[in-house]
Amino acid sequence: FIMVISVILGLALSLFLFIFLPSFLTRVIDGATGERLGLWKNLIEGGLKVVIFVTYLLLCLLMKDIRRTFEYHGAEHKSIFCYEAGEELTPENVKKYKRFHPRCGTSFMFVIIIIGILISSIPIVTWENTLLRFATKLMLLPLIVGLGYEFIMFAGKHDNVIVKILSAPGLLMQRITTREPDLEQIEVAIHALKSSMPEEFPDYVKPSDKCADINDFGAFEQTTFFDGEKDLSDESDANDTQQSDENDTAD
Repeated sequence: FIMVISVILGLALSLFLFIFLPSFLTRVIDGATGERLGLWKNLIEGGLKVVIFVTYLLLCLLMKDIRRTFEYHGAEHKSIFCYEAGEELTPENVKKYKRFHPRCGTSFMFVIIIIGILISSIPIVTWENTLLRFATKLMLLPLIVGLGYEFIMFAGKHDNVIVKILSAPGLLMQRITTREPDLEQIEVAIHALKSSMPEEFPDYVKPSDKCADINDFGAFEQTTFFDGEKDLSDESDANDTQQSDENDTAD
């Protein structure tokens, strides 16, 4: 139930911030200038969307957990680049790749904003009533999202000058939504990638599958989460041995 409420509130906040509020503020600005903005209203509305979007992301950076999430986001991009390059997925190989990916959700959001500006310039999207404009744009949202998705897929498969220019704003936004990850975060990204593509990695065994019963602490204790690490049980035995030796010396 709590999850459902969270989703509803999150969706409502997104619609308010990125659809209703820019239109409302633009009408306020237009009224303050004697309704002389004309077609400039569409550009002002789009500019307000960009400002709200960037401000929202920057405010998210104030939260420590979100900054860490953005580090994992960077690790995800690096691992995908490594996979697409055909290299072995090791932390060292993944780390050398860039963290800005053309098919990122951040780029997708920015592309949607740009396409929304163009679609909103169509005469059927009226400025006469803010609520009516909001409802019209809401009905056009599937079209905008669909066009944005197709562009992101196209940009991910092509590397010409035009695509680079059109993708540049979204890639620039990724300087906010991604951070350089450490090796452990990269290992998590590698596990996530392999887990999501079982047909590509048929021999991969998820860490959780190494336990016969995840609720059995004895089995859980012997699970190695990252390749190359010692089992937790081995580390515990070593610590016990060291403590025993120290006690014997003291005696």
